[in-house]
Amino acid sequence: MILLYQQIKEMIDAAKAAKPDIKIWVGGGIITSAPIPAMQALEITDCGMIGEGEITVCELADAIEGKRDIHSVNGLIFKENGKWTLTPPRAGIMDLDSLPYPDYEGFEFEKLLDRTPTDIFALGKDRFGFVSFGRSCPFNCTFCFHPSGTKYRRRSIDSIFREFDYLIKYFSIHNVYITDELFVARMEDVREFCTEIKKRNIGFAISLRVNMVNREMLKLLRDSGCIQVTFGLESADNRILKSMNKNITVEQIDYALSLCNELGINAQGGFIFGDEAETVETWNNTIKWWKEHSQYSITTNLIVLYPGSILYQNACRKGIIKDEVQFIKSGCPITNVTQMTDNEYRDMALAISMLPQGRTDILKDASFKYVGFGKVDYTARCPKCSQMNTWKVLDAFRIRGNIICQHCGHSMHIVISDSISHHANENFLLLREFKIGIWPMVNVVEEMRRAVPGIMEDNVYFIDSAELKQGAHFFDKTIQSPQIIAKEKIDIIFLTVTTSIATEIIETIKTFPSVKKIFFAGDLFDPNFEKHFLEK
Repeated sequence: MILLYQQIKEMIDAAKAAKPDIKIWVGGGIITSAPIPAMQALEITDCGMIGEGEITVCELADAIEGKRDIHSVNGLIFKENGKWTLTPPRAGIMDLDSLPYPDYEGFEFEKLLDRTPTDIFALGKDRFGFVSFGRSCPFNCTFCFHPSGTKYRRRSIDSIFREFDYLIKYFSIHNVYITDELFVARMEDVREFCTEIKKRNIGFAISLRVNMVNREMLKLLRDSGCIQVTFGLESADNRILKSMNKNITVEQIDYALSLCNELGINAQGGFIFGDEAETVETWNNTIKWWKEHSQYSITTNLIVLYPGSILYQNACRKGIIKDEVQFIKSGCPITNVTQMTDNEYRDMALAISMLPQGRTDILKDASFKYVGFGKVDYTARCPKCSQMNTWKVLDAFRIRGNIICQHCGHSMHIVISDSISHHANENFLLLREFKIGIWPMVNVVEEMRRAVPGIMEDNVYFIDSAELKQGAHFFDKTIQSPQIIAKEKIDIIFLTVTTSIATEIIETIKTFPSVKKIFFAGDLFDPNFEKHFLEK
């Protein structure tokens, strides 16, 4: 939630503008992780709620109505006589079964389901519910912060499945994503869960630790409808894993992923780079492992210093983060806390973000239908069972890790542009008279370069708002800051992301009057590109 500072600030500012006398309360990770800096960053928030808020918000309402003294409400931060007041900490809620389900109807969950992109797991029927089993985590990795405290608690199996049945009955979900970082820690819990989920005949996706899996567990999960297992891998160098307090080894990573692969379980994970012990040698070791294991779907990202985490606290103590309030306002920018120089860190950051994605399959009899906003419906034949599939609303250039055959469950890694005939480069060259920006610099740019060599022409500028990428080179082109738009009077921007980040970039682009059009990279797949986008 701390990374959503800008959106939270915009909401509370809009509320205050609409009703100046409104009282604004904010809770969740942004307040819990750094109460005073967060309140200072949000500026006009009247009261912050630290920790779990279900009981706090009710008691705070009573206090505002004069039914109790606000100082008697635990877990608050507010300003009093010009100084910050923090009431005693709120104890964690031990009986999670006592809490009601989320207010699905109140937040129009049906509409949310209808609007949610259907490519979450690239399945044919992707109507997903999202359910939490417990709170906090029994581990203490240096890069994590848990707003719900340090004591791990779980709901009962009866409570969990009552919520499942509610979602199935009222929202017709086909699958459920279990949002906990750790699905379960004990084998008996796995057996109990699998027995119940099998009765519902729905799919489920979970997260596990590599040091907890075994053959019996994975077979049981597979046979009960498990769609995907996600592992927090973090690094392929044991020195970094130790520094992170991860309490796993590369050998355990190898075993867990290979066992999933052998049993036909769709597994994925992620590496994060930039730990305090990271060196040129260690990050290259992880990339080497990653390249040698392209059969797995493993993402690569830089570590974010989340307020409240051990890495964040160390960075503040060492003076690396000099202004906590500005750090939050800036969206927790990527920061070098490694053993490397800033230039070495920049080289690592660019290499990771631009890393060409591995693919295991180029599918036959492939075709596509452009559906808008840079996305396509993709039809192709499974290389294992030879059945035709159609996957809905996929990014045209982004690697699709773990795209799943709807008939046999075979998992594939693909880039759509590899296997279909299209005119993306010809469409791009129609714009050669304009100055064009490509923003941001992520691995989609490398995939575009393969299919759209025109992006390497002199009229094209590569842009990224991350300072650590600016000045670096992608082939013979220098990566520029957004200010190049004004300097060169750039006419057109192609966005290489379709996530919420794109919304933020679009808002920034609107401040540059020279920009006439904004496209998504996948818009180049539109068969009517010239007609729709080049109309005078």
